[in-house]
Amino acid sequence: MRKLVELKYELDKCVKCGTCRSVCPTFRVLGRETACARGKLTLIDAYSSGAIGLSDAYLKHLKECTLCGACRDTCPKGVDTVAIYNAARVDAVQKLGAPVAASLVFKNLLESSKVMDAALKIATRLQGLIFKDATAESGLLSRFSLPVIGKGRLLPPLAREFFLETSEARGLPAPAKTGKAKVAFYAGCGVNYLMPDVGKASIEILKKAGADVFVPSAQVCCGMPAFASGDAAMARQMALKNLEVFEAFDCDYITTSCATCGHGLKHMFADVLSDNPELSSRIEAFSAKVIDINALLVNVLKYRSGGKETGGKLVTYHDPCHLNRAQNVRNEPRELLKSNKNIAFKEMAFPCSCCGLGGGLSLTNYDLSIEITERKIESIRASGADIVATACPGCMVQLRDGLHKYGVNARVAHVVELI
Repeated sequence: MRKLVELKYELDKCVKCGTCRSVCPTFRVLGRETACARGKLTLIDAYSSGAIGLSDAYLKHLKECTLCGACRDTCPKGVDTVAIYNAARVDAVQKLGAPVAASLVFKNLLESSKVMDAALKIATRLQGLIFKDATAESGLLSRFSLPVIGKGRLLPPLAREFFLETSEARGLPAPAKTGKAKVAFYAGCGVNYLMPDVGKASIEILKKAGADVFVPSAQVCCGMPAFASGDAAMARQMALKNLEVFEAFDCDYITTSCATCGHGLKHMFADVLSDNPELSSRIEAFSAKVIDINALLVNVLKYRSGGKETGGKLVTYHDPCHLNRAQNVRNEPRELLKSNKNIAFKEMAFPCSCCGLGGGLSLTNYDLSIEITERKIESIRASGADIVATACPGCMVQLRDGLHKYGVNARVAHVVELI
């Protein structure tokens, strides 16, 4: 990937016009210059030239970002702000090292899913001791005031059976060529560990749409959490592992129901593996097959809902940043929802504003993260919707927490669960 010093030309393109301030979710909450792209780029430029050091204050401002890409997409000079932020975070980790806890999690997600699975299985059995409302569909609340999981935060329960262990996933070996679209499904950590029902619904819909579907069992984390935290080395290893796993199968498409995973598979792999020219043709072939499940259903398989019953509920839609901005998939989820004759669809105000989850912000600065979410929750409240549909498990977690915190009685569902 491009190093910070190699992005000097991007930094120099910024004319300090301040357009980024009007769309930045962190600036909207904090109201200070260092929260928006103009301020951050000024700090990064100063650091790059040696005017300031790798201080705690500098790192704090780097982390106050969801990496949503709104500033990049609205910049009149086309400054690739997200690439600069990522390079700055990678530079910091290379010089200071990655946090020990994060490194341990990423290492286990990469090296052996058995280790992570075993640990999470134990956590599944113990979550009733740490959390209350452990049987609630929407989430769990910590019984104690603890870092990350405290402060009244609503957390998703760990699944009793992980998706990659289910019969729906394990019973799908790679099919022979039949003339149908041969689709490899990538689950991702959110679907696998937290929302296996989303994975099951995805498989069901793909089959209904006429695809031959299979689930490579050796797949690992896409690497996006590691990349967002600045641990490019770990993200690179995860990318290589997944590249090898999916290359072993002759498929037409690689699809996922996670917007973040889709962005990672399609774009991040090419970024973190770009230092090896020998991989370029393999990465290009792999990335060309990656397509979000909404786009695959609408644009390739021409699927339209058969009218799944939703109880006549009013539905609105939240655009995940990694789907809307990163992959240009906007209309397809809406088309799928509207094709269900049992759904009354209503657009909310600011549907593409960031929910506050991204960039690791919900872990490093939960207070700021959930304040960003408030605007989204008010849009949902104003829409009067009974159900908020989206296409990213991460956004689903954040929206459920926000709805709980700000007292809005609405259910969050993935698009595939409603069609």
